[in-house]
Amino acid sequence: MHAPGNATPIPERGRGAAPVDVVGLGLNAMDYIAVVPRFPRPGGKTDIAHLRLEPGGQVATALTVCARMGLAARYLGSVGADPLGQLQMESLEREGIDVSSVRVVADAASQMAVILLEEGVGERTILWHRDRRLTFPPEAVSTGVVASGRILHLDGRDSAAALGAARSARALGVPVIVDIDRLYDEDTARLLGTVDYLIAAEEFGRSLTGLDDPADAALALAERFPQAVTGVTLGARGAVFVLDGRPERSPAFEVEVRDTTGAGDVFHGAFIVGLLRGWDIRRTIRFAHAAAAMKCRQLGARRGIPTVEAVDAFLEAARERAP
Repeated sequence: MHAPGNATPIPERGRGAAPVDVVGLGLNAMDYIAVVPRFPRPGGKTDIAHLRLEPGGQVATALTVCARMGLAARYLGSVGADPLGQLQMESLEREGIDVSSVRVVADAASQMAVILLEEGVGERTILWHRDRRLTFPPEAVSTGVVASGRILHLDGRDSAAALGAARSARALGVPVIVDIDRLYDEDTARLLGTVDYLIAAEEFGRSLTGLDDPADAALALAERFPQAVTGVTLGARGAVFVLDGRPERSPAFEVEVRDTTGAGDVFHGAFIVGLLRGWDIRRTIRFAHAAAAMKCRQLGARRGIPTVEAVDAFLEAARERAP
């Protein structure tokens, strides 16, 4: 246990499966990114200026950040036995991420999304589909796999499995971080009561607390789940974290935005990197903001993921520009 606003001690690597730095259980997807000159009006037609197929998904992308920044990662999730599933597996294997615990589900379609990007804007509209047969079963979560990491990352999508994994991690002394953007079912609140780092999307904070102001929502979440360091992410407007008992706003970085797809996932991955490097919470948040901003300069969830050295250089340049 720890006081909110203070970093949770990170344990040495666990025993069981081969040790890694971070274990993640959650979503992966393949994204069809369609760049259009303007959003189509109802009943109209619009040419696609550029079409690309890219890997994505909340936890899979966060783990890719960790891997590119020098951490050993293990992914738990499901793919279909189809070409998109094979592409997703190959994308993770290329990053050196352990996929030995991934379920390949016969006759299921891998998760996919169609992402519409308006040229010159960068904000995206997502249409997505996930086959129910991809749900990761709780009994497939191995205690040995959970114990193999120094931290456990979840998105709460397969809530029963996520809750089981979080409870195992807590019993083992492995810190748990969650990237939560939806109230999936009654297990979601139970899950949030087990995590050490609760980072919620703005809409989730609003929907769970009924409060429109992000600072008020973050404070309400922190009061309801006092065991966790709590934050609410706000996209281009930064984030609000409750530190030392008070909501504290952190700004995002201004960049030329080409595509915001995956920016939040990159934020979470970079946040984990900061935690595992033992940085203080404010340095970790700033580093995560910088990594997310840099990602937005390229199409796709993962193409723009920077290295630690690139983020450090970006932050140094930002300090030099500051008045």
